[in-house]
Amino acid sequence: MRPRVVLVHGSATDRSTWSIQLRSSALDRFELVAPERDFTHTTVEQHAVDLAAAGRAIYVGSSFGAVIVLELARTRPELVAGAVLIEPPMPPTDDMTLASAQRAFYEEFERRVAADGGPAAGEFFLSTVLGPEALARIPASFRERSRARWAEIRADSLALVAYRPRYLELRTCTVPMLLLGGERSAPLFMPTLEALAAVLPDAELVTIPNAGHMLHAEAPRRFAELLIGFAAEVGIG
Repeated sequence: MRPRVVLVHGSATDRSTWSIQLRSSALDRFELVAPERDFTHTTVEQHAVDLAAAGRAIYVGSSFGAVIVLELARTRPELVAGAVLIEPPMPPTDDMTLASAQRAFYEEFERRVAADGGPAAGEFFLSTVLGPEALARIPASFRERSRARWAEIRADSLALVAYRPRYLELRTCTVPMLLLGGERSAPLFMPTLEALAAVLPDAELVTIPNAGHMLHAEAPRRFAELLIGFAAEVGIG
C-alpha cells in the first residue's frame, strides 16, 4: 500500500494548484490526496478539524494551507507522520504588538473592496503575497481566477488575524517537519520560517533556488525530490 500524502492548498486557489504533482511520477510512490477546503469555515482550527478526516499521512501545506497543517500537527500529532510547510503566512511571534501586519493587511484589503471592488482587492493580495514580478509571470487565466476568489481570500485573511501560532506550545510538537521557502519569495515569509525552525524540535529549513511562493509549481522537480527524501526520513517513503 502506498503511503498517503495530503496536499493542502492556500488562498486564492483550489486543489488544481497541485496539478503538476497529481500528474507526476510521485503517483507511483504515494497515494496523493488533494482536498478542496471548505471556505465557509471562519477559523484555522475549523479547517484543521476537517483535515483530520484524511487520517494518518504526510501533510503538505502551501501558504494558508501550511497554517492549517501546522495546527493539525499541534492538536492531532498522532495523525501527522510528517509535515511539509511552504511559507505559512503568519507572524513570527505571538506578541500582538509585533503581529500587527496581518491586521493591517486585512484592513487594507477591506478598504480596497469598498473602494475598488472585490477583484481589485484580490489583485492586491496577489501582489503582496507573490510580489509584482512573480505576479507578472503567472498566466492571465490563473490571475483572473484568483482575483475572482476575493471573498475566499477575505475569509482566510480574517482567520489569520484571529489565529495565534502558539510558539511555546510548538516546542513540544515532535512531528518531523520540513520547512520550505523560495529564494525569490517576498521577504515577509522568511522570519516565520526561521521562528518555526528555532522552536520545533524536529524541523529542517530549506530554501529552494529560483523559486517563489508557489515553489511547488515553480520548481516541481526539486519539490518532488525533497518530498520523497522527507518521506524516507520519516519512515513511510
